[in-house]
Amino acid sequence: MKKFLSFLLALAMMLSLAACGGSGDGSSDGGAANDSTAADNLTEEAINEASAGDTDNGDGSYYNEALGYTYGTTFYSDEPVTYTMLFNDNDAYPIQDSWSEDGGVFAEIAAKTNVTLQFESVNNASYSDRVSLLVSGGTAPYIIPKIYDETPYVTGGGIVAVSDYVQYMPNFTSFYNEYNMEADVNAILQDDGKFYRLPGMKETSLQDYTLLIRSDIFEAAGYNVAELEETWTWDEFADVLIGVKAYMVEQGMCSESDYIWSDRWCGATSGYGTGGCLLGLISRSYGIYTTWSTTATNMGDLYFNWETDQFELSATTQAYRDYMTVVKKLVDNKILDPETWTQEDSAADADFYTGKTALILTNRATTTSQEEGLAAQLGEGNFSVYRIVMPMGTDSEGNTISYQSENSRLECGVCISANALNELGEDEFIKMMRFVDWLWYSDEGLTLTKWGVEGETYTVDENGNYSLLPEYYCGGLSIAQTSEDQTDVRLKYGYACGNFMYGGTAELLTSNFSEDLRDFYDRQAAYRTLRPLDPSIALSEMDNEQCNLWATPLFSEMNTWTLRFAQGQRDVTDDATWNEYVASIEAQNAQNVVDMFNQYYQNSKTAAE
Repeated sequence: MKKFLSFLLALAMMLSLAACGGSGDGSSDGGAANDSTAADNLTEEAINEASAGDTDNGDGSYYNEALGYTYGTTFYSDEPVTYTMLFNDNDAYPIQDSWSEDGGVFAEIAAKTNVTLQFESVNNASYSDRVSLLVSGGTAPYIIPKIYDETPYVTGGGIVAVSDYVQYMPNFTSFYNEYNMEADVNAILQDDGKFYRLPGMKETSLQDYTLLIRSDIFEAAGYNVAELEETWTWDEFADVLIGVKAYMVEQGMCSESDYIWSDRWCGATSGYGTGGCLLGLISRSYGIYTTWSTTATNMGDLYFNWETDQFELSATTQAYRDYMTVVKKLVDNKILDPETWTQEDSAADADFYTGKTALILTNRATTTSQEEGLAAQLGEGNFSVYRIVMPMGTDSEGNTISYQSENSRLECGVCISANALNELGEDEFIKMMRFVDWLWYSDEGLTLTKWGVEGETYTVDENGNYSLLPEYYCGGLSIAQTSEDQTDVRLKYGYACGNFMYGGTAELLTSNFSEDLRDFYDRQAAYRTLRPLDPSIALSEMDNEQCNLWATPLFSEMNTWTLRFAQGQRDVTDDATWNEYVASIEAQNAQNVVDMFNQYYQNSKTAAE
């Protein structure tokens, strides 16, 4: 355990140091620098001004005796209170009445805090659209969780600048200070120097998504993946898959016309017409951004080139062409099914479980259910799986780079509707923010929503190891079912669901990790490096509006062409086609977007000197 956590902490230190080296922001005067940082909202002066009458806890947070809550204590309302909340309802673990009954997550939250959460439940597929409609219409519930990009909601005044209230949130401020989160949180600052989303903060970056392969098939085909993964590139990985398919054809497991890779999180269910998770992961290993990754970066899929010290457009780089060439190679050789970008996730799952395909995307929450799906179709003992370290890409000069695909210590987070402040009033609003602080940022709140109630759903031994009680398992925690009389604690009671578990310490984040998952993170830490965080850019309201006008059609054009290349409809290796593509991208004001970001970046550098 100590070896595993030391790798994670080393990653966190590397990321924090890299991030502190290049952070900059724009401002509201059309390009002048804004040198505000998130830390400005936690200074002694700001805290004293906003927390008159409170007692200094000595950790950057304040205790108000009338509200009865401070660091290390459980939030509790003397009077019963109800807060409205939007709830992202996932088809894989749909909300149940039992979650509000004895033992359920909502009932336990209420028992500990005297707070009842009143939900509007929205299916995951339409959640983003519903949030936009409610916020723009001024009818949003008080608490809006699972937000990845809050920028569209800022200018209309529909959400609160939460950075104005973090001094009342002792767990947030304690974590922010202890784990040096300033550079990370600065990435979500808006032009006014404030942030409008309470992000999930992680002690270290943990890449969640990777590929799960049928290791029994790879080994039978003659490939030692444990040795190859340390240095393989995407092009070399494609060659391995070509060899695996040849073996499968030879063994009668598939025909020449069959595909051996059909993937999820890319198509109709969750790809959102952008190529989804797979293209996002591959592009990041090439040091650029495309498709699914956009909301976590910036308008138009710009990436920061540390060699040239400027922002550049990902879509027209040689790195983009190289990575799409690998995708073409996979499609042309009938390895990767082009229907990946249009199909339902369930179609990809079915192909994998029945043995038609040999690999699929996975994350910590799905590996167990994927293994169970294989066991149900193929039988226990008739397969083996292995979570691989993702292959490496090349930069625009053709040099191999060893970046892992994810480098941020921030997760999605919670926005607070302006309705909460308007309807509750300042004092009661601060009280609600303290409840939010306990539920999403205290170890107690995070442990409750992840594991349930100690002694009732889980235990902790003398070495700090967490275990579910024998009558439970949990697909969301990758804890497999071992007997038919066990109950999934997530399906039954709502623990380990995606609306609450956003961050925490390395110890808490890894408390459910199996040995194979710990081994994966050890390997990943040894074989890959973290890409430095891009400098943060906060456009003025006027420039943000203008950049949106440019970037929306630009992003649409990039998506359209990227999917054409990925599905084999156009040939990215053909020079005439490539030139046509580049011209179509450049015609969508691409240079204007690049110039605006670089102007803000240069101004921030000048202001810092």
